[in-house]
Amino acid sequence: MASNVPEVNYSCEICGLEGLTEEELRSHTNTEHVEGKGTCPFCQLTTKPSKLLVHVNQAHLDYLTPESENNISFIDDTSPSECNGFTDWSLPSNYSQDLSSNGKNSKQNININNMNYNSKAAFCNGESSPNNSSHGEGSPLRSSLNLKLKSTAPTLQCPMCQYTSLSPGELEEHINRQHFDVTSPSVGHLTGEIFSCPLCIKTYDSAPDLELHVNIEHRDILSPASPSTATCPVCGISLNNDSDSEEAVRHVESHFPAGSPIQLDRAAIKEREQREFEMLRAQYGMDNQGNFREQSVTNMQRAVYAGEMSVADYYERTLGLKAAESYGIDDGSSITRNMVPRVRALSSNAQNVVRTLTCTCVDHYASSYGDRGWGCGYRNAQMLISSLLTHTGYNERLYKLWQGQKPPRSAVPSISRLQNLIEQAWANGFDVQGSEQLGSRLVNTRKWIGATEVVTLLSFLKIRCQLVDFHRPTGPGGTHPELFRWVLRYFENSVGGEFVAPLYLQHQGHSRTIMGIEVHRDGSLVLLVLDPSHSPQQMAQIGDTTTGSSALRVLRKSESAMKAKQYQIVAVVGFIDSEHQYQQSKILRGLRVPQDR
Repeated sequence: MASNVPEVNYSCEICGLEGLTEEELRSHTNTEHVEGKGTCPFCQLTTKPSKLLVHVNQAHLDYLTPESENNISFIDDTSPSECNGFTDWSLPSNYSQDLSSNGKNSKQNININNMNYNSKAAFCNGESSPNNSSHGEGSPLRSSLNLKLKSTAPTLQCPMCQYTSLSPGELEEHINRQHFDVTSPSVGHLTGEIFSCPLCIKTYDSAPDLELHVNIEHRDILSPASPSTATCPVCGISLNNDSDSEEAVRHVESHFPAGSPIQLDRAAIKEREQREFEMLRAQYGMDNQGNFREQSVTNMQRAVYAGEMSVADYYERTLGLKAAESYGIDDGSSITRNMVPRVRALSSNAQNVVRTLTCTCVDHYASSYGDRGWGCGYRNAQMLISSLLTHTGYNERLYKLWQGQKPPRSAVPSISRLQNLIEQAWANGFDVQGSEQLGSRLVNTRKWIGATEVVTLLSFLKIRCQLVDFHRPTGPGGTHPELFRWVLRYFENSVGGEFVAPLYLQHQGHSRTIMGIEVHRDGSLVLLVLDPSHSPQQMAQIGDTTTGSSALRVLRKSESAMKAKQYQIVAVVGFIDSEHQYQQSKILRGLRVPQDR
C-alpha cells in the first residue's frame, strides 16, 4: 500500500542548497559544513580529506618522493623530446570517480575549468613515451606552483641595518662598504631600533654610533697591523727581527770582512759621536764629574804641576776655599772691585764718546779654578748681587738669604750657596718647568744656569725682576738694534741720582753683565759689558792710566759684535711687597721684543 505521506524537500540553512531529502541534508551538512574539505597544494582541487590523500599520492607522487632534484620536470618545461608542440589534455579516471561519488556535482558548482589536470605527452617519431616523463599525470604548471621544492640557504641579515642577502660574501661586502668605510656612511637608523656590534656584546641606538664604535674599538680586527719585516740591504733576505736589532746588524756586518773601510768608518763615526756627547754633557755640567770644590782642588793641583802656582799658594787657597764654602761666602779670589768709576772716567775722556750711562756700582767676578767652563751664570749673578748690596732696601732682602747666619752685610754668596738657594726656590714652587729641565738639582753639580734661574733666585728673595726676550734679530746682518735702544732707555730712565742696577745678559752658551752704554758722535750705541771670562789681570789694566784706554776695548760691544740669534736680559725693577705679587712671581713671565702680532 503506497504511503500517502507527501515527499518533503529540505534546504540547507547555511548555504541555501534546496531539494534535499532528510538523509541528503544530513550528509550535506556533515560533509560541507562539519568535516569541511581539503585543498590540494599542487592543483587546488577541493575534496574530502580522506579522498584528498588518495588524490595526492596518485596524481603527484613524483613531486613527493623525487629520485633527485635534477630529475624533477614540469609540464611547462621545454624538453628536447617534445615534437611539434603536440599536447594531450586528459582527465584522470580517479578524478571522475571522486566527482561522481556525491551524485550532486551539478549542485556543488565545482569549476573544473580552473583546475589544471594537464598531462603532457611528447611524441617523437610518431611514438609516445609517457614512461620517460618525470612528472605525474595531472601535474600543474610550474608557473602556477608556489612551492619550495629545493632546500635554500638561510637568509642573512646585516646586524647594523635592514639589508638581507642569501650570500655571505655579499653580506660581508655590504658591511665593509656601508659600515666600516668612513667614506661610505651607513644608512639612517629607524626610530627605536637597536644595533648590536657584530664583534662584541655592546648595543647602540643608531647605526653611526655603532660604526664609530667598531672603527675605534675593533680597528685591530678590521685592519690588523702586519708583522714588521726587515730586509737585508746587501743580500735581500727577510730578517725576522727589526732592522735596528742587534741580530740584523750582525747579519749585515757579516757581509763585510773584518777591517773593511765600511766597518772602520762606522766605528769611527760611533766613537766620534760618543766623544761629542760626553763633551756636551761636560759642557753643561750633566756628567756628574764633581762640583765647584772638587774642580777647584783638581785645577789648582794642575796649576802647581804647570808652575803657575806655588805649593804655598796652593795650600793657602785650599784652606781659604774650605772656609768660604763652609760659610757659603765667596772667597774673593777673582774679584775686581769698583769697576764703575774707572770705566766711566776712561769713557768720558774718549774723544768719540758723547755720553756715557752706567749703573750705580758693580764688582767684576771672574771665573776661577772651580767654575771655569760652566760657572758664568753664577758669576754674573754675583756681579748683580754685588751692586744690589749697596742699596739699603735690596740689602735687607738679600741678607735674609743667610737664614740665621751673621756674615758681613757686603758678603756675596758663593756658587754653592747660590745653587742651594735656587733649589729652595724650586721647592717653593718657583719656575716648575725650569726645575724639571735641570732635574730639580744643582747642589754638588756643574750644571749651567741662565736668565730664568737668576729671575727665580731674586723673586724668591722678593726682589722684582723683568725678563726681556729679544727672540730674533731686528736689524740687517743679524744685528739687534732694538736691544741697544732698550738698554739706552733703561739707563736714561734712571738718571737723576736714583739707584741703577746692572743688567744680566744671556745668550746661547754664555752670559755677561751690562754695566752701561756709550753714545758716540756718529749716533751709534756701544754697550759696556763685563765678562766673567776676563781675568782679574785684564780688569786691573783698566785702572792703569797707561793701559786703560786700550783695555777698555774688551768691554765695548757694538751692534756688529752682538749677532747671536737670541738674547735675554734680566733687569731689577723694584720689590715684591704683597703676597699676591709673590705668588704670581712663581710663574715666569717675559716681555718679547719685538712683540709678535
